[in-house]
Amino acid sequence: MSAPTRPPEPQFIPVSTLVRTSVCPVRVYLERHESITEPPEYTIAKQVGYHLGSLSISDGSAGAEPESVSSFGSPKAPDRDPDPYVERIWEEIRLVRLDIGESMKGYLEGCITACRSISWEEPVAADVTCTNKKYGISGRIDWLFGKKPALGILRASRAPTYGVWKQDRIRAAAYLLAAEEMAELNAGWRSIPSEVRIAYIPSGIVRTVAPTASDRRSLLAALRKAEAIYRGEIPQAPPDAPCDRCPKRESCTRGAREPQTLFERFFGKK
Repeated sequence: MSAPTRPPEPQFIPVSTLVRTSVCPVRVYLERHESITEPPEYTIAKQVGYHLGSLSISDGSAGAEPESVSSFGSPKAPDRDPDPYVERIWEEIRLVRLDIGESMKGYLEGCITACRSISWEEPVAADVTCTNKKYGISGRIDWLFGKKPALGILRASRAPTYGVWKQDRIRAAAYLLAAEEMAELNAGWRSIPSEVRIAYIPSGIVRTVAPTASDRRSLLAALRKAEAIYRGEIPQAPPDAPCDRCPKRESCTRGAREPQTLFERFFGKK
């Protein structure tokens, strides 16, 4: 009996893989033949992203970032009629994600409440695939805008108090690199875009980031590590790898800070 065939390695390395590699290449190596399931939070945030324009118009109070965001599942006025946007978007989500649980509807309500305060510019295109043949990376840009910053990406995480998360800086640098060969951008702009809009849907906040030289160095380091993983090389875990919350901790000997004995491997607590 012949061994089962594995899917071929991708011709281009996805931006999402580069970001994951920057966090911990060992986990990427262990998951290299596994299918990555989209988190339900991302499914919801992504669907809300298609309605940002109508959400901000319906509220009538678009403007600055809100100082506080309502907690998920706690509508401002419990005695009101059901929000039509919640019901409409929830139906779309159920069509996209058949296995989504009813408990996630509260997360959707929180996202919609937060996003009513967004001052939103309608994009000229959405879900635009981009590839950079020189560096062998690819991605899908959530939005293209007619004004700078031209690129927009969506996140299903809350925004930090200031700026953007470290991984999102690397993500932005990766998308800018992947978009360098896009005909749409080269035709519309005299110079290559240097900034990216990041929409943190659960917080209802849009921030602009201009990746620094340090961010681009981190991106190139992640690209080299990802290329090595695709060649079959075993990576080393970085000193700051988030091992405590990693789902691969039990099967990762390189991520463990102390080597396990045989007794601990067979009889230790799971």
